[in-house]
Amino acid sequence: MIKKIFILLLLFVTLVSAKISDIKTISADFTQKVINETNQVLLYKGTMFAKKKNNQALWIYTYPFEKEIYYKNGKIVVIEPDLEQATFAKLNKVPNILTLLKRAKKISRNRLVTRFNGTKYYITLYHNKISQIDYIDEMQNRVSIKLSDVKINKPISDRRFIYHIPKDYDILQAQ
Repeated sequence: MIKKIFILLLLFVTLVSAKISDIKTISADFTQKVINETNQVLLYKGTMFAKKKNNQALWIYTYPFEKEIYYKNGKIVVIEPDLEQATFAKLNKVPNILTLLKRAKKISRNRLVTRFNGTKYYITLYHNKISQIDYIDEMQNRVSIKLSDVKINKPISDRRFIYHIPKDYDILQAQ
């Protein structure tokens, strides 16, 4: 799960328009739909921010529960207020996402496909911005993430990516 989140964070950081090298920041609202093998639907909503400088990103889930996922240079912190816990994780064996995205193939005018660890990611563009990412995860769930109110290269303060963990939270280390 943490690796999938990391991959999506980096996709948002690096593949927003046709000119990857021009992207410095992105922010957007998102709706994430997960459909399992029995067609049960889970719906999540929130906002994401990503910044090429310091390779950092933040997903703030607001529905159906609160959760914040911070990423910076290979380290992830997941803060879950309902569980009163924070989880720290490192991602050591992740390929250079820019190299991966260079291999993304255009399959139609506004649709790309790329692959990571055996998973195909279908990326839909609207006005040269990512509008949706679809994939099937390792548990055979169909995942669709739709973006709205996408902002490219608008200033995002580095303070946005600083997490705060309440003193009474449990601290977990994930592998």
